[in-house]
Parts: sequence; structure tokens; C-alpha cells
Amino acid sequence: MDEVRRPGRPRDAARDDALLDAARQVLLRDGYAGLSMEKVATLAGVGKPTLYRRWPSKAALVADAVLHSFLASVPGVPAPGPDTNGSQRLAAWFRAYAASVGDPHHAAMVLALTAAAAESPRDAESLYRQHTRGQYESIVGHLRAGVASGEFRADADLEAVADALIGSVLYQLLTRTEQAAPARAEHLLQLLLAGLRAPGGGQG
Repeated sequence: MDEVRRPGRPRDAARDDALLDAARQVLLRDGYAGLSMEKVATLAGVGKPTLYRRWPSKAALVADAVLHSFLASVPGVPAPGPDTNGSQRLAAWFRAYAASVGDPHHAAMVLALTAAAAESPRDAESLYRQHTRGQYESIVGHLRAGVASGEFRADADLEAVADALIGSVLYQLLTRTEQAAPARAEHLLQLLLAGLRAPGGGQG
């Protein structure tokens, strides 16, 4: 039986981790459509009220479970620095990002995250704030630094470039083209970098 949670009682981080781990196990075994709060509660050895006190919906639970596993492993965009040019830093990040998303374990998490966002617009907004916005803003900031240094064209649509970099990898997952993903991602990267470079801005 679940313990009665008193108002103001702090969350048990260890229990939260155990519940999130149970959610990931069910997710990888049954997929998003086959996951239920009851299955997760049963696997974790708790009652459903324990889950609902922490997560108001299946989508919110899955979002948190993915955020605490796959998304924590996604490489951050390196800050601009003097040692390498912007094209090289951007290329290194994108290749690591594509490889991370393409990992079979991570791919299942990303697909579940997409399903959760589609099911709940409120959770989709939360996911954007927690992960995608940070990546997006880092990429745009990195591109702006390249424009300021004269490496990238000043008239480039930097937001569109960020959309293409993040969205292309996710699109390949959604359309089940993982085997072709590395080559396509690399080709897209080279096209974008070629279009971004200012005359005399150097090579990546």
C-alpha cells in the first residue's frame, strides 16, 4: 500500500528514479501505445496513486523518463572558442547528435517522446522548454558568433539552419530511415555549411 503523502512532504528522489526506470522498461518493451500507468505501477511495485501524485498523465511520465535518460546524453553545442572555426565545431556537434539519436535504444526514446508531445500539447510545450529550446538557442547563438566573426554569411536565416539541423535527424527516425541516416545527415551538414560560409570565410 502506498504511504500517505503529507502536504509539503519532499519528493523522494530515489523513488522517482525507480519509477522512471520502470517507465523506461515498459516503454522499451511495449512501446508508447502499450505503456500504461498501471503497467508502470505494477513493475515498480507501487499503486497508481503514487504515479499520479508525481505525473498527471502518461505523456508527462514518459516525457520525464526520456528527459532523464536519452536527453541527458545528447551532446551540448560547444561554445565558440579560438581553437577551431565555427564550421568545425558545428560539424562535430551535429555528428555527435546524429549518432546519439541514431542509437537504437535512444531512437525508441525519441519516438516515444514524439508520441507524448503529439498526445499532449501542454507536455509538448514543456518538452520544448526543457530540451529543444536550449539546443536551438545554443545553435543559433553559435551561428551568430560565426556571422560576427565573418565566417558565416550575414544574410543567412540562422533559425532555419537550426531547424534543419535538429529536425532532419528526428525526421529520419520518424520515417524509419535510420540506416541511411548517417550519410544523409552528413550530406545535409555539408550543404548547410557550404551555404552558410561567407566569401573567404574558410572551410569546415
